[in-house]
Amino acid sequence: MGWEQIPRADTFHGSNKPFISISSAHFSFNSMFVKTADLAAGMQVTMFADPEEMKLGFEFHSDERPNSFPLYQASAATKGEKRTALNCSGQQIVKKYPWVASVTKLSVKDRRFTPKKEGGLWAIQLCPAFEEKKARESADIPSEARGIYRYLRENGEIVYIGKGAIKQRLASPERREWDFDVVEYSIVNDPDQQVKWEDHWLTRYKEENKGKLPFYNKQSGISSKDKDES
Repeated sequence: MGWEQIPRADTFHGSNKPFISISSAHFSFNSMFVKTADLAAGMQVTMFADPEEMKLGFEFHSDERPNSFPLYQASAATKGEKRTALNCSGQQIVKKYPWVASVTKLSVKDRRFTPKKEGGLWAIQLCPAFEEKKARESADIPSEARGIYRYLRENGEIVYIGKGAIKQRLASPERREWDFDVVEYSIVNDPDQQVKWEDHWLTRYKEENKGKLPFYNKQSGISSKDKDES
């Protein structure tokens, strides 16, 4: 059959670019970002959150300040390597913000974010990751809630990904016969951002399912290119 190239695992993707990754226990700053931001073990970081925009900001400094966290070496340096990845505790942030906690449950690739300088902070834009979860028959979804959402069966199978007015679309007549048990959603008020993140999650679904769309997206002819409310 001949030789077959072995693709790199997700854990190595983007390792030649600066990124910040999030887990349930800590934030990790890879070696490229450590070099870019001129960081070192023993420095401190003060973190900021913008819940409405789903952004996190990091201010690095040498002095210890109230509410700052120490940076510590994530792994032993290899021979000839001047800088290694650094970590800081992230448990308090994860517990405080559901939209951060939801990101920690994603794949390695989707927990990595490219930092950009915004004023005196290094900022990362998180992806809305369906942090709100309601039973299909729940009346708890606010009528004004707009954003991205997905429908799941009891076994965890995703059968639809959409955007727009979450409660109204759930109650639409054509969906009464649909087979699903749970609604998960994120509030995203900007229509352009709704399109962006719906496309993001449809693309991710197709990547993980051999190019296929969720069952009802396929049945309804909804693709990531549709701009109308879905």
